[in-house]
Amino acid sequence: MNISQKIKNAREAKNLTQLELAKSSGVSLDSIKRYETKESNITIHNLIKIAKVLDIDLNYFANVPKLSLSLSSKMSLSQDKYVPKLENQQETLNDDMINIPFFENVRASAGSGTYNDEESTQALGLSKSFLRECFGLYSFINLSVILGQGDSMAPTLPENCYLLIQQGEVAEGEICVTRIEDELYVKRLQKRPKLKLLSDNKAYEPINLEGENFEILGHVVGYFKKTTL
Repeated sequence: MNISQKIKNAREAKNLTQLELAKSSGVSLDSIKRYETKESNITIHNLIKIAKVLDIDLNYFANVPKLSLSLSSKMSLSQDKYVPKLENQQETLNDDMINIPFFENVRASAGSGTYNDEESTQALGLSKSFLRECFGLYSFINLSVILGQGDSMAPTLPENCYLLIQQGEVAEGEICVTRIEDELYVKRLQKRPKLKLLSDNKAYEPINLEGENFEILGHVVGYFKKTTL
């Protein structure tokens, strides 16, 4: 089943019209119609909005078999441990494996903004015990993996690493993924005295969010980095 049919089926299961879904999610009606009628690219922030209204997990949209990942394969692992926000969704800790949508072509820029308009092409199969031990996670919902580009968050985040992000509230000083217009940025959030996005690389100027069309999508809980074995 393709992503268009999945969105339509989930909407109809909630007894919502396309207009009602558009109003509740904040995604335009034209976009909803386009997503449901053809294999149209969908941004991750729109997918998150739609999934929230339809009360379904992002894993529902991951339409390929899971890809197992371990430290002995092609990636190494950071151990950045940010405390996630718990969401109101059931979890079964005894069921250790989860699939995390991997948006291979969605890029959040750690430099200038990058346009993002892709859908999930695969999923990463990871264990909850692995995520708890390595990332300090105890809530495993609304997770996704996207590619981070640029060097503005160096040395905290290396260039071209895979970011593990979790949708939800972002605290002062946490690294977050923010949409400004149709571009995604990965920066550190400053809430006071003014709302800004800060770079750990001081060669980059802060981004003032006041007056911008923006949405803070979630915080970065860690990253994966490809290595050559």
